[in-house]
Amino acid sequence: MKIFAVGVALLLASCAQRDVRGLARASEAAAGAVRRGDAKELSSHVLVGARARVDYAAVLGDKAARQRWAKSLKKPEEIRPRAVVFLAPDAPVDVRWTPRGWVFAEDPTLVYDQSTPRAALRSLVRASLQRRWDVLLGLAPERYRLGLSEDDLRAAWTEGEHADALQTARDRLAARLGDPIVADAHEAVLDLGNAEVARLEREGTRWVVVDF
Repeated sequence: MKIFAVGVALLLASCAQRDVRGLARASEAAAGAVRRGDAKELSSHVLVGARARVDYAAVLGDKAARQRWAKSLKKPEEIRPRAVVFLAPDAPVDVRWTPRGWVFAEDPTLVYDQSTPRAALRSLVRASLQRRWDVLLGLAPERYRLGLSEDDLRAAWTEGEHADALQTARDRLAARLGDPIVADAHEAVLDLGNAEVARLEREGTRWVVVDF
């Protein structure tokens, strides 16, 4: 594991400066779209799962707003690359570039973690495969937990009429665990393709899965 970790660190470090330059070019291209008032082009620079959350009217609504946003995008205060390291096929972990180099943004040793949206989704996949119904119950929003029990979840996942659909959705989610997640302080969305998304929300210090 130590050799693997060193290899990952070297690989990420070699990519960091190139990633910063690529991000800077992408931000400058988005600035050009804003300056021209081109909503379609601007949308092409936004993740599919986040496009519906962009307030295009506020960004492109008038000349002053366009100039302000274009200036900020062309010369941002700081650019911080982020990446995903797969410690195992079902273990994508967020890492971030800092002045000290690449660092883990979450604890890779926690099996069932809910500290980040990606960790919560990873925990859902693991818990369903391991039939940890107690963990799955804790991953549901409080409004759902009030009417659920571990036995309800066991039945739904193993013998209910929607069991196959749940397992298919779980496998689809597992294949997308390393994809970009759009998040703010309260909600997060992972694009699953074909107009499907996984939705999460924050409850206190942890994230729960609303739908997948």
